[in-house]
Amino acid sequence: MRNSARYTTYVAGMGLVLCLIGSVATGGEVKWANTGHMTVDGLLESGVHIQAYGLDVEFLHIDANSSYVYALLALVSNLQKGEISPGQKRWFYERAIMSAVPRNIIEEYMKFEHRSAKLADYMAGSGGDSIARVLLYDVIQMITYGDQYNGKPRQRREYRQLFGQAARQLGMPGYVFAQIQRIVDEEVSLLGRKKAVFWGDTPYTPPGQAEPTVGTTEAGADDGGRLANICSCGRVEDGWTCPRICECDCD
Repeated sequence: MRNSARYTTYVAGMGLVLCLIGSVATGGEVKWANTGHMTVDGLLESGVHIQAYGLDVEFLHIDANSSYVYALLALVSNLQKGEISPGQKRWFYERAIMSAVPRNIIEEYMKFEHRSAKLADYMAGSGGDSIARVLLYDVIQMITYGDQYNGKPRQRREYRQLFGQAARQLGMPGYVFAQIQRIVDEEVSLLGRKKAVFWGDTPYTPPGQAEPTVGTTEAGADDGGRLANICSCGRVEDGWTCPRICECDCD
């Protein structure tokens, strides 16, 4: 009961902060920490949260954000027997940057001892059941995209088993899990289409470098490990998706 009361007080307090922060920002009284993107009071700019998660808030408290991060790392590690691959760490690092987390705090996140961490220790501090669906979404993304970054995607059946286990740990109904999995599947497919349309026959050329011959580089070519397994028609190598937006063999 004591923990429940603390959590209720915390959530109520955070709600008050989020409601009042708009007027503070409007009045020009926000004092920024020297780390950037965060106030001296620990209020973190929401960054990509509205675009990536539909969470329409101006600020998030850094303590709640950190608890969420540790919950994510703990769960991903637990699902993979204490392992988080380089590609998965890369995805996490990129998402932290997109979320406006100061670099010094990201470095702390990267040093987190996830192997011995317990999910339950961080859920209440990050929002409890209210963030469970987003947490499952990030678990699926981190593992799926991280595997693509590594150039080693798994079979769909293996992913389903892995993510089903995560959903059970979070007490997620099966139909909700299926909806979240479908969102990620569609986003993986969309990213393949973006690569094909944006860079398939017009590869990016940094200023000052000679442009390659148009049409010689496919979206599936190795570009440093970033989703190298998506071919020029948007097909993911493990057979998840194949949006036919160009002429190629996707059987």
